[in-house]
Amino acid sequence: MNKENEGSFCTNVEWVGRAHCEKCHIRYLMLFSELPNTAFEKTLYPIDHLLYPAGSTIYDIDSQKQYTYSIRRGMVKLIHTGLDGEYRIVRLLGPGSVIGLELLEGARSYHHTAIAITDIDLCRIPVTTIEQLEDKHPVLCTRVGKQLQAQLDLADQWIIALSAGSAKQRVAQLVLMLNEFYADKTGSFVLLSREDMAAMIGIATETVSRMIAEFKRQNLLQKTNEKNYRCDIAALQQITRND
Repeated sequence: MNKENEGSFCTNVEWVGRAHCEKCHIRYLMLFSELPNTAFEKTLYPIDHLLYPAGSTIYDIDSQKQYTYSIRRGMVKLIHTGLDGEYRIVRLLGPGSVIGLELLEGARSYHHTAIAITDIDLCRIPVTTIEQLEDKHPVLCTRVGKQLQAQLDLADQWIIALSAGSAKQRVAQLVLMLNEFYADKTGSFVLLSREDMAAMIGIATETVSRMIAEFKRQNLLQKTNEKNYRCDIAALQQITRND
């Protein structure tokens, strides 16, 4: 972890340490977007800026750490593991989203395990800090409520879209949703691992691998760099309707 110094702020992703929310260049995306700069002058517990490499566990299910995390850059998956040991990805979240919000609803521990899919850059916010800010700035309560509702709506949308149809239709639908929700300005998105895709749509990893290989052969998926892809939206939509 880099040492904090007066000339460095968390808007520089190379710097890790104490967050300076009032100077954040992307605060309009974040949980505190509607708060005045003065809101951060007397916070009792500090907000920290952290970087995690891809594959890192941010927190485990049932952990009683009292932090929420506001994602600045990268993608996180929330995982539920069943009694049989099988895991399902219940949500994907990217920049501007907050994970661990269940703690603000009275939960004593996290409901899921959160793992970084890509290298991520986030702010770790103590629950006590949010409660303190909510008390003085009720607009934050509204913001938190909107975050919770948006995540529930997105989870419902994914469940409905990815739980029906043939294996080929499900894989095509998942690729379309990755493109819709997570593509960057160039139109490319991170393609999940075959294991993660299988965990999202409830089919065998080998089947996902076969479908992705077919999409690549048909040029429905085009690689843009080591991890990112673009897709043929019209052709994939046709598969979801007619396959």
